[in-house]
Amino acid sequence: MLNKLRELFKESFFYGIGNFLTKASGLYLLPLYSTYLSKEEIGLMGLYETAFFFLMAIAAWGTKSGFTRWYNEMKTRQDRQSLFFTTYAFNVVSNTIGVVLTALILFNLNVFETEGSERIIPYFCLAGLFRLLYDVPFIMLRVQQKAFKQTSYQTLSIAFTILFTFYQLEVENNGFEGIYIGQLMANGLTFLVTLPLIIKSCHFRFKSKLLGEMIRYGYPLAISNVLLHVLAISDRYILEAYYSLADVGSYSVATKVTNLLQFLVMGTFITSYTYQYYKSLNEEDNSRYHIKIFSYFMLFMVLAGIAITYFAKEIIFIIMAGKVEYFDAIPVIPFLMVGLIFSGMQQVFKLPLTKAKLTRLISIVTIGAGALNVGLNFLVIPQFGKEGAAVTTAITQLTAALCFLYQSRKIEGTQYEWRKIALLLTLGIVFCGGFFLIPSFSIVVDILIKIGLLALFILCLFVFNFFEPIEKQRITEAWLKWNKPRAIIDNIKSLNKK
Repeated sequence: MLNKLRELFKESFFYGIGNFLTKASGLYLLPLYSTYLSKEEIGLMGLYETAFFFLMAIAAWGTKSGFTRWYNEMKTRQDRQSLFFTTYAFNVVSNTIGVVLTALILFNLNVFETEGSERIIPYFCLAGLFRLLYDVPFIMLRVQQKAFKQTSYQTLSIAFTILFTFYQLEVENNGFEGIYIGQLMANGLTFLVTLPLIIKSCHFRFKSKLLGEMIRYGYPLAISNVLLHVLAISDRYILEAYYSLADVGSYSVATKVTNLLQFLVMGTFITSYTYQYYKSLNEEDNSRYHIKIFSYFMLFMVLAGIAITYFAKEIIFIIMAGKVEYFDAIPVIPFLMVGLIFSGMQQVFKLPLTKAKLTRLISIVTIGAGALNVGLNFLVIPQFGKEGAAVTTAITQLTAALCFLYQSRKIEGTQYEWRKIALLLTLGIVFCGGFFLIPSFSIVVDILIKIGLLALFILCLFVFNFFEPIEKQRITEAWLKWNKPRAIIDNIKSLNKK
């Protein structure tokens, strides 16, 4: 089990670097956006983002999920290359059709009634198409557990995005339109860089029968992904309808701050753990390993969630170039954080269902959760605004997590360490709630209080016996191994060695 934990940590580390760089690029770009864009335009950008994620979820008809599920079942290298070619060729066609339909919808229904939308929409759609064209190669590298190589490509893509966005806003002074011109240039160049990898990974044999199986497996997941995005879309559109784009802008900022948890902890873990899980489908029972992994996952999510909530004010001040009008996003963040933690639990609980190919069941649960979220949004947002939207999201995510847990226990019956999970969630709520009752003093004093509270949270875990004796020993060994700057550099270098 220890070797698998080390491998999971290594893969998560490199994915974490990529995710950190992605978020770091946002830390650079958001001040740039806030300088050249109005609060309303930042809110509009959030709506364009949801439109792209909707396209990304549905255009491939679920074949990306099927590719992930079937890849390790291919017995030869040639079979895996044929699977990649089949998946990629279908995605090129389906994504192109999806982008064209998206453009027609945005033009003809005039969804975003803003000046210059007739120029922005083509750039937005073409940038989205190029982004989709290099998505499957990135997935292949993750399935192959080549985290370092995938992170290298991702880092290059981020560098292109920062460079061309800066050029469009700072040099060309193209404003809101320049964002999507820059994205088009960056995504197009990234696609050209990945083209040799794409060609090298193809065996030009189209497996139509297998494609049909992948679509039947993955399309319910695609529908569920669409409904997941409804969780993000409905609250923003209803906020815009009852309040203003400025409120959508604040809510979008709160979401970006909260998603630090997604980028730094949840996304990196789920990415590594999912592909490790699929790779070991035919191995003997590893229930002890999965139980401990879930406890560690929850520990890091809750700890990071508390830290992000504590320092939300400082994060917003930095990423929004000191504009204090965005501080109204701070009360929203704790509720969004709770919802994101429940969302992370869902990702783990769904894995046994995907293993058993019960993707229709996943779709049914997610559709129900999406309907619940929309209904609650219409009831709550008109009266409670942004905070109400965040609370309904948390309620919906909890409901879906409980449903997936109930169904997954029928398949695997894994008994997680619920006492420890309850301890983490209870302490998390107490420490977050208590923090907002503490008055503000000065920047230095406030930061010291926050650091002290985080240290006290960790101390409480030891006091209430969250860690077993062997885990305390491993923590001590890890501290001795990583606590010196030179040791950190050497240990990071060793991670990329087999």
